[in-house]
Amino acid sequence: MIELGHTNRLTVLRKSDLGYMLSDGTDEILLHFKQSTRELNIGEVVDVFCYSDKEKRKTATMIEPKVTLEDANFAEVVDVLKGIGVFVNVGTPKDVLVSKDYLPYDEEQWPKAGDYLFIRLKKKNDILVGKPLNRFEIKELYPKDIKYALYEHVNGYVARINEKGVGIVTLHKIYVFVPLNQLRGILRLGMRVEVTITKELDSEYYGTLNAHKEELIDTDRDEILKYLNEHHGLMKLTAKSSSEDIAKIFPNMSRKAFKRAYGGLYKDHLIEFDDSKTKKI
Repeated sequence: MIELGHTNRLTVLRKSDLGYMLSDGTDEILLHFKQSTRELNIGEVVDVFCYSDKEKRKTATMIEPKVTLEDANFAEVVDVLKGIGVFVNVGTPKDVLVSKDYLPYDEEQWPKAGDYLFIRLKKKNDILVGKPLNRFEIKELYPKDIKYALYEHVNGYVARINEKGVGIVTLHKIYVFVPLNQLRGILRLGMRVEVTITKELDSEYYGTLNAHKEELIDTDRDEILKYLNEHHGLMKLTAKSSSEDIAKIFPNMSRKAFKRAYGGLYKDHLIEFDDSKTKKI
């Protein structure tokens, strides 16, 4: 039986107007001319990957896909369908769907075209779909010859988002967890990031997406000054403001970071304040 999602060894039966008809002795399948990497001979045995076309018919290709039922890899997002999921390019003529069931509930965290998901193929109702790997599945793929050093900068893609932080799959296919307090801004699945390794514990890597403290202070100072410039030099926040009040104006800045930047502005005589407000000097 010709198996969907697998490489099948088949015999060339005949040539048609569209391509070559292949068989395993029981079933037949079409290999389009454009999916053949060379001219084939009748009776020749070839290895082809079997996928399903738009009409859900089994179809063959001699072009090796980047992702299979067994082999996981990064696949580029090529289209996003709201409420349904995203389509990714796995190297076959037909892109495969990664269902919304495998994506965050908040569609703002869904991948965009050009992002990359780390997936493996899965058979569902005689078609191939994409399924992102969880951290345990990723750990099983760890390359034995790669080990990260403390504070090493590594590129990867966001693979998981939850209330505790985000999971990054590096280009070496290694999972790095980034706690919530070690990231800033709005992230989405499949987004490319640079993570800095902060520790290794029980064979798991942890990291940060934050810049060095000095760089963050400069960024936060600029954000506060920008707000003051856009609001006639006044701001209803002070060093004593609550985290909730700060978050309303600076959603990506913690109270600690705000106070650190605020203190620097005061020491540089760029701001003054009273009990209820801050004023730019």
